[in-house]
Amino acid sequence: MKDIRRFWHQAQDFDPLPTDYESWTAKEKQDFLWNNRILKSQYDELPPLQKIDIPGLFLTLLSLKMDRSSDEAPPKWKKAIHAHGSVAKVKFVPTADTPFTGLFKGADYGLLRLSLTGDPADRGFAPGLALKLFVDGKPSENFSALVSLSGQGENYNFFANELSNIVSEEQSFGPKFINLLFRRVTKFPRHLYLQEFGKIDQKGHQQNKPHYPYRIFLVPNPNVQFAERPPHDFRRDLATIPSGTSLFSVYAVDPGQVGDDVASKAADTIDQPGYRQKAQLIGHIETTSEFVSSFYGDSQLFFRHQRFANK
Repeated sequence: MKDIRRFWHQAQDFDPLPTDYESWTAKEKQDFLWNNRILKSQYDELPPLQKIDIPGLFLTLLSLKMDRSSDEAPPKWKKAIHAHGSVAKVKFVPTADTPFTGLFKGADYGLLRLSLTGDPADRGFAPGLALKLFVDGKPSENFSALVSLSGQGENYNFFANELSNIVSEEQSFGPKFINLLFRRVTKFPRHLYLQEFGKIDQKGHQQNKPHYPYRIFLVPNPNVQFAERPPHDFRRDLATIPSGTSLFSVYAVDPGQVGDDVASKAADTIDQPGYRQKAQLIGHIETTSEFVSSFYGDSQLFFRHQRFANK
């Protein structure tokens, strides 16, 4: 606890983001957050994983998760879920034939945070990720993905299953309760939108005819795998992944391939198994650093959740 307290005080010494931060290039933003925030607050000793803070989640102003565009959390922000994780610098490497526009055409500067919803000893091992891609002179674009709302039970291999920005409905109490909480701010609590990724490229250029998928699937590299048992800290596993690792293959479905009727009813259809079978490879997420666990990455690095729009 001594190390954790030390980083708490150290984090309080961080000044707010520079007033001209948003005007910087994507590389400058990535470098600043990595070198001056994440590395400077790296844990000497990993804090224990926390249970999901249900009362804290209930009291959280969830609209901030949907509406705040800053890369840094507001003062006194606390993660009630996904409290601890690890962050790496990454890039998105597109396939040559990707049909999508904007950042789907490639992004050289990003941050990827891998985390668990809570202590796996409490509710099972439930992986999640948040991706931030930086844009020259404009706010970053962000999305999150899960294996499922309930996770993967006692399987402690973080990369055992693919993740998606949309997860299926579940009937157990925990997922239903969290869904209910998020319904306060969005009609589709199990869906996150990807439109903004298709509307702008990493140079900050707006796309005349943005084209984006409704759903993507992040398939782990089969060569990056960890033990399923016995219980072990996923952050120590992640720390062994070298820079330059292709971590996820990204698959997506072009709405035009499934017809206007399906696309127009996206919120009702794109969590069906048949949609996954139509997905095509559109790129890879590759690490450009090792993974680091830090106070800043756990408490102040901010990822926006974009509300889903049923087009």
